[in-house]
Amino acid sequence: MPAPVETPYLRPAFLTAIVATIVSWAVAAVFVVIAQGASGLSAGSLARTTIRTWLVALGAGIDAGPVSIGVVPIGATLLCIALVAQAAVWVVADPLVELAAFAATAAGAYGTIAAIASAATNVGDVDTSVVRAAFGAFVVGGLGAVWGSVRRHGDADRWWFTAVPDVRAAVRAAVPGVLAVLGAAAAIVAVLLVTHVQRAGDLWALLDPGVGGGVALAAGSVLAVPTLVLWTASALLGPGFAIGTGTSVDLTGSQLGQVPGFPLLAALPTPGTFPGWVFVLGLVPLLGGMLSGWRVDPGGRTDLVPRLALGAAAGAVAGLVLGVLVGMSGGAVGPGRLADAGPPMFTPLLVAVPVMALGGALGAALAHYRGLRAPRPSDTSAPGGPRLWKRHQSPGADRRVGGA
Repeated sequence: MPAPVETPYLRPAFLTAIVATIVSWAVAAVFVVIAQGASGLSAGSLARTTIRTWLVALGAGIDAGPVSIGVVPIGATLLCIALVAQAAVWVVADPLVELAAFAATAAGAYGTIAAIASAATNVGDVDTSVVRAAFGAFVVGGLGAVWGSVRRHGDADRWWFTAVPDVRAAVRAAVPGVLAVLGAAAAIVAVLLVTHVQRAGDLWALLDPGVGGGVALAAGSVLAVPTLVLWTASALLGPGFAIGTGTSVDLTGSQLGQVPGFPLLAALPTPGTFPGWVFVLGLVPLLGGMLSGWRVDPGGRTDLVPRLALGAAAGAVAGLVLGVLVGMSGGAVGPGRLADAGPPMFTPLLVAVPVMALGGALGAALAHYRGLRAPRPSDTSAPGGPRLWKRHQSPGADRRVGGA
C-alpha cells in the first residue's frame, strides 16, 4: 500500500485565508461603524455592509440600482494584501518546503471565501460581482501569502519562479523603473494637492461629513491616493484618464465637466490647455526605462548587444507591470456619464512596454560605455585623469632635487 502523500502546507494555507478574512472583516466593520454609526445598523445590515465593503476593496465592484461602482480602490486592495501577509506571519511559524503550493492554496481558499460571501450578500437591488470577487481575492491572497512568508522567514530567493540569471536580472532591474514612474506621478499629485488645498477644503465643508463621517472620508481619501497616482501615471504615458464620458486629462490639457464632490479630486488640474513645458513630463516613462537598463546586471558580459537586449527586456518588464496596474485602475464611479472613469484598459500597456523597452536599451548602452571609460583595476594612475608630468619620470629612484 503506497504511503499517503504529505501535504504540510494545507493547514497553514487554510488558516492564513481564514485568519485574513476575519481580520479584514473586523477592519471593514470598524470603518462601517465609524462612517454610519452603530445605532442605525442592525446586526444583519452591519454584516452585509461589512462584507460588501471588503469585497469592493478586493475589486468586486458594486451595483445599487442605477449606481454602479466598478473602480478598484488600489489603496484598500493594498491594505487587504497587507492583512493577508500579517495573517501568514502569524500562522506560518516554520519554513515550508512547498512554497508555491502554499501560496496557491491560500489564494484559492481566500478566493473561494470571497465568492461565497459575494453570492450570499447579493440580496435586493445591491450586488457585487462573484467572478471579480473570486479573482481579486485570489490575487490578493496569493500576493499576501508570499509577502508574509518573506517577512517571517526572509526566504525571498526561494520564491523565484525561474533559475535563469538573465530573467532574474531583468525582473530585478524593472523594479526601480516602475518605482521611478510611480514616484514621479505621486510627486505631481502631491504638488497639485498642495496647490489646490483650498478647493479641497471647500469640498470638505460642502459635504459636512461630521466627526464619524469625517474620519471615514479621510480614510477613504487616503486609500484613494494610489488610484489617483496610477491615473496620473497614465497621463505621463500619454493616454491620460477620464472623469466621466467625454472628458479627459492628459499632457495636452484638462477637459473636465462636473466631477464628484470627493475632496481628493481637488487635485485635478484646472480645465484648459497646459503650458508647453508640460510635454517634458512625457519623458518620465522613457527615463524610468533608462533607469531599469542602467541598473541591469549584465552577468560579467562585456559585449554591447547582449547588454542592450537585457536592458530592453528589463524596460519591457517594467512597462508591462506599469501598464497592467494602470489599466486595472479604471472603472465606473457613479451612474450615467460617471460610468466611464479612469484610464483606458489596454492603451497604457501598449504604450508603456515599447517606450520603456527603448529606455531600457538606452540605459544599458549608457552603462556599457560608462563601464568602458571607467578606470581598470590595473590602472595605477591617480583618479582624475592622466598626469602628463608622470610620463617623463623614470621608473628608477626618486628624482627630487638633492635627493631630499
